[in-house]
Amino acid sequence: MSLIKIHGNNAQLFEDDHKLIKEIDNLLSFAVAGAEYTKAYQGWYNYKTKQFEKWDGIHRILTSKGMFPTGLVDKLKEFYKNKGLDLEIEDLRDKPEKNIPLDISEKLKELNLTPRDYQISSLQATQTNDRGILRLCTGAGKSLLAALITADKNTKTIIYVIGKDLLYQFYNLFVDIFGKESVGIIGDGKCDIKKFNIASVWSFGPAIGLTKNILIDSEDEDEEKALSKTKYKDLLRLIKDTELHILDECHMASCDTIQSIYKNCNAQWIYGLSGTPWRDDNSDLLIEGILGRYIANVSASDLIERDVLAKPFIRFVDVPAYPTKIPKNYQTIYKTYIVENDDRNDLIVKNTLNGIKKGYQCLILFKRRAHGVILFDRLKKEIDCALLDGNNTSEERAEVKEAFLKKEINCILASSIFDIGVNIPTISMMVLAGGGKSTSKALQRIGRCIRKAPGKTNAIVIDFHDNATFLKNHSLIRRKVYSSEKGFDVK
Repeated sequence: MSLIKIHGNNAQLFEDDHKLIKEIDNLLSFAVAGAEYTKAYQGWYNYKTKQFEKWDGIHRILTSKGMFPTGLVDKLKEFYKNKGLDLEIEDLRDKPEKNIPLDISEKLKELNLTPRDYQISSLQATQTNDRGILRLCTGAGKSLLAALITADKNTKTIIYVIGKDLLYQFYNLFVDIFGKESVGIIGDGKCDIKKFNIASVWSFGPAIGLTKNILIDSEDEDEEKALSKTKYKDLLRLIKDTELHILDECHMASCDTIQSIYKNCNAQWIYGLSGTPWRDDNSDLLIEGILGRYIANVSASDLIERDVLAKPFIRFVDVPAYPTKIPKNYQTIYKTYIVENDDRNDLIVKNTLNGIKKGYQCLILFKRRAHGVILFDRLKKEIDCALLDGNNTSEERAEVKEAFLKKEINCILASSIFDIGVNIPTISMMVLAGGGKSTSKALQRIGRCIRKAPGKTNAIVIDFHDNATFLKNHSLIRRKVYSSEKGFDVK
């Protein structure tokens, strides 16, 4: 007999067929990206066993006792179905009592926030699924959807966000909808716990006991004020007592911080929101283990066709090969060919100035602060512009955004802190100065400039075909990703 018992966050497989167990073990495993560079993969001598040992670079989710995260139950159901085999499911979880939903319709009317049909259908998907991934592209209104789900469940809630900008954006929206007496904020030094809580994921790492609280594969971390250690017990109790958990930018759910939060929570409902809920490092299984499968899918092309988002015209600019040979080391190549390359920086400045002369408001995204400083020093001689990175306070960022919206400046140069969560609809041009190979980040960055604004029907995006080792392939990856969206005009 094949049986799965669901206990809560985890399920257990009971299977007598060893051949099937091996297949399932392979199904619930993935090759760890970059494993070949680790000491464990290269091998070590175990003095206790007096043997040479070596890790094969595979992350296995199924334990020796048959335990695995509940989000993968559907994957195993499909596995048995495809083999024509019976599988019994025994759900031992307590069924939550449905609370009376909060009626926020009048408040939404006051705020001129009318849920769109795809937001309503996404909400309905959460009413029939206790977990799931809601893929809504940037600009689709994920924060409003989170509020709709929160009102529908009407229970103790945590909305997990990444970065200071999203922390305050979500908090301010929820305060407008639910009132300050019901909405708490956790992050950037604040710990005010209420019924509905907006929380920076970063804040939970130290409380859980993680010594390395790495969340984003970014070269410019978003600096937040640390929470007092006296609040750690409160955070752990909050995680355990909260029934509804919503992860914004849920493609980050494979990181240690969110995985640890999941192990410490007793979620009745858990959902993930993202425009790009996949990974380039093979770790999608870790995300699915927490959240399960897609229960909604709204792409940028769908909303461009419906005139909800502006159409992006993405133009690649060819960058000449570097005149002298560069050592074949990625960090050296990046520094020489991208950060300090006068020819490439000339093209960035030229295209930016041309766009601003035509009336566009421009966002330049860079990866390394040194690169941003070089570009800023050149552009500030020609135009009024601002430079932002992870060291800027929330107040400083707000001042720059306000100046941009008032058209007191027409250009912002920003680090990877602007990759996600920034809502400035008047951005009509982007220059992607930093390169990169991440497929999810490539689409996220386009999302920064395709939000609709009065008089804005399209947006210009400038990217670069780099002619250097590693970087050439990265350019081709980005082009392929852009071309996967039928609503993007790519040349």
